[in-house]
Amino acid sequence: MTLRCSLSASIELVILLLRLSVALGDDNDAGKLISGLREQSIVGCMTTSCHGSNVQAAEKWQRAAKIWFDQDPHAQAYTVLLNETSARIVSRLINEELTPSSQKYLDILETKCVSCHASESAPRSQRVLGADCQVCHGSANAWGSEHYSSEWKARGRSRFDDSKKLDVESLVSRAEICSSCHVGELNRKGSNQEDRFDREVDHRLMAAGHPPMYFDFESFLRRYPVHWDTKDEEVGKGASIGFERWRIGKITSAIRRLKLLAARAERATGQSTSPHDWPELTEYNCTSCHHALVQPSWRQTRGANAIADWDDWSVSQLDSAIRDQSVVEMTAQIRSLKDLIEPIDPNPNQVAMKAETLRRWLEVELDQVPSTKENAFEVMLPKLQAQAENGARFRSWESAAQWYIATRVLAEGLRMDVTPDLVPLLYEDPFGGDLKTWTPVGIKEFNTPSQFHPDMLHNYQRELVRQLRKRP
Repeated sequence: MTLRCSLSASIELVILLLRLSVALGDDNDAGKLISGLREQSIVGCMTTSCHGSNVQAAEKWQRAAKIWFDQDPHAQAYTVLLNETSARIVSRLINEELTPSSQKYLDILETKCVSCHASESAPRSQRVLGADCQVCHGSANAWGSEHYSSEWKARGRSRFDDSKKLDVESLVSRAEICSSCHVGELNRKGSNQEDRFDREVDHRLMAAGHPPMYFDFESFLRRYPVHWDTKDEEVGKGASIGFERWRIGKITSAIRRLKLLAARAERATGQSTSPHDWPELTEYNCTSCHHALVQPSWRQTRGANAIADWDDWSVSQLDSAIRDQSVVEMTAQIRSLKDLIEPIDPNPNQVAMKAETLRRWLEVELDQVPSTKENAFEVMLPKLQAQAENGARFRSWESAAQWYIATRVLAEGLRMDVTPDLVPLLYEDPFGGDLKTWTPVGIKEFNTPSQFHPDMLHNYQRELVRQLRKRP
């Protein structure tokens, strides 16, 4: 396999490496970085004969490296750690003023950040490439010449069995890979089955300035700079492709969050050698504490818990994503888990057991997700329509946002025009431009306003019901 990169990508890569060499110091010059880059075969993936084509008329998979390098935010995942904002976060976290050029700062990044912000398959000299191809596709060394042979492709999904190649063609597998970083994962193994650092944004890190982990698989995919052929994803789904992605992402993210909760609870039982807070405050709705102190308060009228509501971002609207015959059982299990985690001093052993039980139960549900020939949209439509007709009730901003996300996918699948202007304080797309260059325009995704009130969705809900009733 040739190592000739496309000219544009090569120049940009060298510039990026030179910039990082300045931050790292003389001991890590760009020459060493480029030499280390060649130790892994990712450069081979970016050649003009493979995924590095600059020809606009070429297939997306042929231009994948160029699209990723130019537009994908994952390409900047490590370099963003070297800016002033990240330096303030790290300095607050350890209560010591550090600069990105210091060795201590870079060492902290290795222990706290790179498991999500870079590729574990790459040596330290390649952190500049951020969360590169290997994070989603598996080690570059595993993708030999056989992967572009007709025989290998003819094997279908079985070609990923017992392989270090990750199957991102599967929406379920893709959602699991994304949620590992964007939701979190403890007690994990790295690509070489060696002990690796956990992926966790806890309340200490958030208090230092890290953004909260409000992840929605479908919302992320709808804005993602696509560098692959999507026609196979849409077979049999038509307008409901967004709903299928939402449904799979909803169940998968809930499984990942429950696994994270169970691991946090087990860590609090005294088996961990390092101290951690319990209960971990990111397990509760942010807006339970971060809200305006006004009288009268809608929180008082709805009834408040002793501490805060369990964060229902991951489990809210699950009843619209699973089979009808499973809703009653799932609702009871969620209620039981909420009763265990919301007291002032939740028992970590009980929380861990209940979270594990619910997680395993949802994994069975995930196995029941219809095949691509079935239309889950028509199956789930009556549930969301009934919620809209009956008037959805929200205990928090998080549950309101989840309801909006689900019904927005519903409205789009039905070709309905329900304008986002009817949804104040639930911003979604802070990245402007048709090319999706991920340039922030000043509005954070899924803003959590302290002044949120459930009635803010009233006009949107009324318009949604009006248009649903007009359907033939």
